[in-house]
Amino acid sequence: MTQTLPLTTPALTCLITGSLLWIAGSAVVCFRCLGRFRGAGIGVDDCLSVAAAILSGSAIGIGAAVFTSGVGYDLNPESAVYPILLENLPRILELTFAYTLIYLWALAALKLSQLFLYLRTFELELRWWIYGGIGISIAWGVSFTFLTIFLCDPIQQQWTLARIGKCKDQITVLKSLILTNVLTDLFIVILPIRTIWNLQMRKTEKVVVTLCFAMGLACCIIGIVRFVYLFEIDLLGNLTGTSQSTFILLTVELDLAVLCINIPTLRPFYARLRAKYGSFWTRSTDQGPDTSSRSQVSGLAPRSNTTNGMRFDDVSASKRGIIGTGTKKSQSGGAAWIELNDAESGAVSDDAGSERKLTRAPHPDSGVRVSTKWTVTRE
Repeated sequence: MTQTLPLTTPALTCLITGSLLWIAGSAVVCFRCLGRFRGAGIGVDDCLSVAAAILSGSAIGIGAAVFTSGVGYDLNPESAVYPILLENLPRILELTFAYTLIYLWALAALKLSQLFLYLRTFELELRWWIYGGIGISIAWGVSFTFLTIFLCDPIQQQWTLARIGKCKDQITVLKSLILTNVLTDLFIVILPIRTIWNLQMRKTEKVVVTLCFAMGLACCIIGIVRFVYLFEIDLLGNLTGTSQSTFILLTVELDLAVLCINIPTLRPFYARLRAKYGSFWTRSTDQGPDTSSRSQVSGLAPRSNTTNGMRFDDVSASKRGIIGTGTKKSQSGGAAWIELNDAESGAVSDDAGSERKLTRAPHPDSGVRVSTKWTVTRE
């Protein structure tokens, strides 16, 4: 019968931080799916993000069970809680086994979600790299699943104190898991950078887009720190007292990854807010006439202008192509989150979706096109 112990201060802080991160990440995932549902439609990347959020939530529950079972307390025979820790140790080992598998596939789902997002967003030249990343991520998840399950022979040797079989070096497997996780994350983060910096947009915008996709570097840093802490784990002598930092970093890394990977997909909501409050700001600060203000917001020239009794009527605004590198007006009335050329669309894009095809160079016919056919009349 497992007996519960009070949470240590670091464990309590970890659970509170992890829970807050998970709530924030789950909210972002919900907004992501809502934006996709209203726009381009739910895709594989969105489903994988939902699965990762669910797995990370269950990991918090397992983490709470691990901490209340005694992780954080030294396995000292002279300690008053030693009998409880010894009795709870098989339970802690069982929870660790389950935690590793959940952690593994939550990360795999996040990697695949990001790669499928790239597949929906970037041009053809990256597709083979993206497909390669998808294959590597799936192979990574499957191979380490088998390594984790069949680490001992028989399998139950992983959570029993009785010596009924033999096990491989568990710490070595965990180190390999962490290092390969960091390397695949770095590959996914670096993959779109070259394409982003070849886009036809301002450098500040390139920096913003790069930072959005590079938020996963925070998880890489946590993974490296966790790798260092693995050297402190005393698997046989003091598992409960030396594994607390690893469990804390596992929990924070997983919940932070869910938040960081999904934040860049909130562009539709940003676009709506910018359209609503940005246009209000433009109207309130513009000193020119109304038509000029509308022209600045939409990117269109005024319908007519009068000089010395001469009126120049332009052609219908619907006949113009507005695809330039400046701010684009969406069909829903919102400005684009990032100002990009969309050579495939050839028309005004819809910011209600959460994706846009990114192209290296503008189409030969892209750019602001103004008709030179004018009708001159005398009033």
